[in-house]
Amino acid sequence: MTTARSPRTTTRTAAPRARDAEPDTGDGYDEEKPESREQRLEATNRHIAMPLCGEEVRALPTGAWPMSAQRAVRQGDFDTFMKAILHEDDYELYEELDPTIDEFNQFVEDAYDRTGQAPGKSSGPSRSSRSTRRR
Repeated sequence: MTTARSPRTTTRTAAPRARDAEPDTGDGYDEEKPESREQRLEATNRHIAMPLCGEEVRALPTGAWPMSAQRAVRQGDFDTFMKAILHEDDYELYEELDPTIDEFNQFVEDAYDRTGQAPGKSSGPSRSSRSTRRR
């Protein structure tokens, strides 16, 4: 014999509003960190200022690098990579600078440092700290 259960009813309550709190500017950045505000302002145009061979160029943040650009750099096609990530007005400067491999590597390292990401590091799920016991 089966019996039908009545559905549970729950009462939801809204979180109380903080009326006396300072208004949220919505930008998500601390005013105490001037570099955060500067990066946000530069990022509104999606590009951030980066040094390359002593000159400043504008490049996409590392998280915005297209997969095609990453494939190009893995295949050694640095020009295609730079064309994909540099601001269109700065690509000609890149060609004039003609960076060495060491200068190119420093540029990429600086890009990862500025955006707070590490190359090849996934933020995927981590292993459980609890080991499983076999029976």
